[in-house]
Amino acid sequence: MAALNDFGIWRGDPIILASKSKGRARLLESAGIPYETEDSKLDERVASGIDELNPGAQATSLARAKAQLVSSRCPGRIVIGADQTLAFAGQTLHKSTRVEDAIDQFRRLAGARHELHSAVACVRDGAVLFEIVETAKIQMRQLSEAALRSYVRAMGENVLRSVGGYEIEGIGANLLESIDGDIFTIIGLPLFGLLAELRKLGLIDEENIIR
Repeated sequence: MAALNDFGIWRGDPIILASKSKGRARLLESAGIPYETEDSKLDERVASGIDELNPGAQATSLARAKAQLVSSRCPGRIVIGADQTLAFAGQTLHKSTRVEDAIDQFRRLAGARHELHSAVACVRDGAVLFEIVETAKIQMRQLSEAALRSYVRAMGENVLRSVGGYEIEGIGANLLESIDGDIFTIIGLPLFGLLAELRKLGLIDEENIIR
């Protein structure tokens, strides 16, 4: 058992987060969820069949695939995989692989509204225990070329770490005009739904706190 910030008791081994995302790890840590990280090393660009799916289903499918890959290496453990897709103008956009590509994407998104779909899948021994997908709508500011390049210069290759290229919990908030949805979804983990499901599984015990 591990203390959950004196609010409740975590029952069982730490969760395995099948992701190298620092943002997702910070969310688990701030919520008091004990975790370990294990990169799935899934190549999202070659995952079979996902192009036929809508953006939310794509995120869910990739989250599931990541969790199942790591689950195969970690028998008996609770594994969560997460993924995020960006929908804009009828297209699903992917993480940029080059800084110049990120600048091009910012040009397209500037002054417009797009959607982020964040999914999490929880797996144990290959079996899916639950899946959640949440959507946030983001209005990006109209930005000058100089402002875009200034932001990318400040972020460096960090703009390649997320599908939108911005980190709302950091200076990326300066790029946005408004959001419709919760910030956790934008960071990349539907945290409220995840915590609710972990409580249903009995992993978070709020009733029997040991003082």
